[in-house]
Amino acid sequence: MKVFVDLCSGVGGASQAFDQAQGWITIKIDIEEYLLPENQGLFLCDVTDVEATLCLIENRLAELNFSHEDTLVVWASPPCTEFSLVNKQRNVDDPNLEILIACLEIIERLDCNYWVIENVKGAHQIFNEEIERTPTQIIGPFFLWGEFPLIAIEHRDTFKHRKMLTKGTRLLRPHLRAKVPMAVSEGLRSAIDCQTKLTLQ
Repeated sequence: MKVFVDLCSGVGGASQAFDQAQGWITIKIDIEEYLLPENQGLFLCDVTDVEATLCLIENRLAELNFSHEDTLVVWASPPCTEFSLVNKQRNVDDPNLEILIACLEIIERLDCNYWVIENVKGAHQIFNEEIERTPTQIIGPFFLWGEFPLIAIEHRDTFKHRKMLTKGTRLLRPHLRAKVPMAVSEGLRSAIDCQTKLTLQ
């Protein structure tokens, strides 16, 4: 069994390839109720409530009869508005890292096989200090920290979703702008599947 946990899931960009792949189960979590019609199967929970989030995930894993022999991947995309270089009002001296810190604690306590923290260029130095490492991979505007097999992807594929930016309601537009493209999601799923097969041989 392979499970992909998508924290701060938004419209489900990071988990879309895992949703569609045979042999994968997704657990998608976000706080915003208006995202429910846009992200099928989304669980509503505030990730800064670490205990409640862990309880939700662990209960779902128990329902699935998940064991330590199975594969667990955790992806987290803390909202990037505060860190974006486009945001002229961003507070670089004292940024709010509550969501990032909560996601890191959830990742540590779940003891997952692979994990990814995704954000924008503006978060680079701030996240480096908090995560205590530099990005594992940078794909176009997507900065990825964590422990995961490198994603093989052509950078031009990451920008195909930009055509969607003008669509959607005012509430949805930031999520569409920040949406992880299918090519990145598919690249990560493929890399993990390949590594899992090698481990089993």
